[in-house]
Amino acid sequence: MKTSYIRRLGNLSLKRKALVIFLLFVILPTIGVGVVVQYKYNQVLREQFISSTRRNLDNVTSQLSEQTKMVEDIADYLILSPDMRTYLRSAPPLNNELKADLKNNIENFLTFQLMSKSYIRSIEITGYNGNQIQMGEPFTGDESRWEEEARQRKGGILWSEGHTLASSWKGQVRVLSMIRILNSFIKITEPLGMLTIRLDEASLVSQLEKGVLEAEAGGVFIVGPEGNLILSSKVQMPGGYVPDETLLKKLAESKDAFLSYKVQGKRYLNLYNQMENTDWKIIAMISEANISEQLRGVQVIMLFILMAILLLALVALSGFHLTIIRPILRLKKETGRVAGGDFSARVPVDSQDEIAELNRKFNEMVMTIEELIEHKYKLELRERETELKLMQNQMDPHFLYNTLDMIRWTARLENADKSSRLIEMLSKFFRSSAGNKNYQTTLAKEIEFAQAYLYLQQYRLGDKLTYKLYLEPGIEETPALKASIQPLVENFIKHGLDRKKPVSMIEVIGYRSEGEVWIDVTDNGKGMPAEREREISEALSSRRLNRSVGRMGALLNIHERVTIFFGQQYGLEIINNSAEGTGIRLRLPGLEPGS
Repeated sequence: MKTSYIRRLGNLSLKRKALVIFLLFVILPTIGVGVVVQYKYNQVLREQFISSTRRNLDNVTSQLSEQTKMVEDIADYLILSPDMRTYLRSAPPLNNELKADLKNNIENFLTFQLMSKSYIRSIEITGYNGNQIQMGEPFTGDESRWEEEARQRKGGILWSEGHTLASSWKGQVRVLSMIRILNSFIKITEPLGMLTIRLDEASLVSQLEKGVLEAEAGGVFIVGPEGNLILSSKVQMPGGYVPDETLLKKLAESKDAFLSYKVQGKRYLNLYNQMENTDWKIIAMISEANISEQLRGVQVIMLFILMAILLLALVALSGFHLTIIRPILRLKKETGRVAGGDFSARVPVDSQDEIAELNRKFNEMVMTIEELIEHKYKLELRERETELKLMQNQMDPHFLYNTLDMIRWTARLENADKSSRLIEMLSKFFRSSAGNKNYQTTLAKEIEFAQAYLYLQQYRLGDKLTYKLYLEPGIEETPALKASIQPLVENFIKHGLDRKKPVSMIEVIGYRSEGEVWIDVTDNGKGMPAEREREISEALSSRRLNRSVGRMGALLNIHERVTIFFGQQYGLEIINNSAEGTGIRLRLPGLEPGS
């Protein structure tokens, strides 16, 4: 009997053989597998929906965490700001001119924050010495409960719940406030004033709902560490339900961070995330009925797709192998030879269709790769190595001559102590700038190099120059290139000093950010003209090789060295430029964990 079936199949034409084989090995298996697939398809789609919603919720959590962290960073910066401490001090009293200058500096910083962060509606600073600054939208209303709690925290950050205040611009507005007592950085227990930063609740709610909910599909909530409701989405749950203690406990005990929960007779899928910096919980409640409706539509679409695939496969089966599969397999074989290092591989071009064009481009690509490996790539490596050596050895000799002349006259006019100190700092400068032939050093040594330079310049300029150097703990051993920070400081001394200002100040601050190490060099000099700033920014982004003199040449020199050594994503950028000063940021790779 079996032999008879085989004989009958052998007597069929090739077209009918292909049809019989297709029916036996495609149609029937597809129907059999379809019965099993349909049984579990709901589970698969549900898991995909949960996974997609989880990713969206993670993105929302990340955005809100970043925004609240930025607001807290503003509070931390104000505590560390010398201008803020001076402006809020009780004694000695400030004269009107100094008070106006300090207030202007602080307002410039706060204006930048308001313009760059649209979700911040107002920033208010109330000093206990009577001084006050209010930026952004003017609000009035009762926030005494949170202000009192902030005082009890003695400098700790307090986030309020969403509440309504009266805006002079837009009437009644819902906001979320960050309140903190500003303590003296020198006397940490001495309160100087109160900081209030108000965020736009509508903007935060929009982020909560974006990508997580559809209209009338559920709700999204932010719950505080004590179970208090911070924010909620615009659409209310049935009966005005908000997450209660029972739901929060079940979510905390759930291993998958999601569960099904019934509210007013309807079941909801609940997912939640924890925000680390605020201890808030973001809870998304999505209607199970809505999920089922979405899955039902996908199932119908999938059924039509499978039917269309079977029909198209039946039509294309006869010519697919000859016209597509075999040429592609041949191309794959030759690609494997190239991957193994055999650049003599070629694919024959025997037609005029798209696959033939692909074969032709493949042959051209292999020839180009072979040429680049043999010639251009090796030549570029040698040129880059030479360029790095040349740029590393650049140094301005005028500083050496001026400093030696200053030390010579100092030794004549006074005892040897000061001259000895100057010589010691100059020696440090020489050791750091000359050193050995290594291009690489540590961030701590680079800061020491800059400190030696600033000490010498401060002696030359006297009280007209002040400086501050700071490194966040743990980044001292971060790899850096020699002479990558000191030239930025030197640029300010040579080109940026504003003779009209009584004191010139420069700050070098290193810290971690976004997985990298950032070094911000800021000054209170005269800044750069807008055209000059645009020219330098374009040069840094395009890395043009024509170096002009002065500040642009030094910046481009450092930028090129850093990008060559560490990669294109690192280097210099201008972060601030105004009549109040200039800010340059050096971005370096961060230390690996455990380094």
